[in-house]
Amino acid sequence: MRAYPLMAMNHITRTEINIGARATPLITRVNRRAKRLILKVDPVAGEIHVTAPSKRAVPEAIRFAHERIDWIASQLSDNLRAKPFVSGMKIPYEGADHIILHDEKLRGAPHIDNELMPVIRVGGGPEHLNRRVCDWLKRQARKKLMERVDFHCAELGKKRRTLRIRDTRTRWGSCSSDGDMSFCWRLIFAPTEILDYVAAHECAHLVHMDHSPAFWRVVRDLGADARGAADWLNANGPALYAYGVTPEAPRNQPPA
Repeated sequence: MRAYPLMAMNHITRTEINIGARATPLITRVNRRAKRLILKVDPVAGEIHVTAPSKRAVPEAIRFAHERIDWIASQLSDNLRAKPFVSGMKIPYEGADHIILHDEKLRGAPHIDNELMPVIRVGGGPEHLNRRVCDWLKRQARKKLMERVDFHCAELGKKRRTLRIRDTRTRWGSCSSDGDMSFCWRLIFAPTEILDYVAAHECAHLVHMDHSPAFWRVVRDLGADARGAADWLNANGPALYAYGVTPEAPRNQPPA
């Protein structure tokens, strides 16, 4: 295990911990407001974060992480590691595999070409490919979600307000009591029926701002398969956060 100098200003200690054959960064922070040791895993960046209530408790925090290696390993699946977009990479788009192909001579926005195989053609300099693909996917997500939200709103005789596309980490969609909606752009990777379920779910909140039986009846009446969508998102959703840039990732906590 290799240790780095303590950064006094932020009280951060950086070490490494062996997870199988992999040396993984272990970042220990001091937060005097913490009531206990807190262990979290960043599966996208491949980092382990542990919080101690005092500098004196840092060695205990490091031991705490070592004692939970099996749980940490379960959270660091290679399927969840960061996957920046590159030419030749296979990604899901509306549930179907597409290949990203870079052509520096191509002008205009990325587009889908289905002549030989489903591909997403991207122009511009290679150093901008990841950003260009991300921006295009966000625009596609907005377009698809607006189509489905407006369709379901019409079915319900309701009107939405602002629709925002974000990179949310704790929920796929939300609806405020004022009718403002927000969705995670990564839904564009999922099959169309999954995106449609999330759209229908949030539209149903225009009728019932809860998850009562009446709410779920509205979701069902909109033709959405809530159970099937929930099962799909639970099984496949975490991997969708690996695509594109390496943002702050979800912080998963081990069982008590």
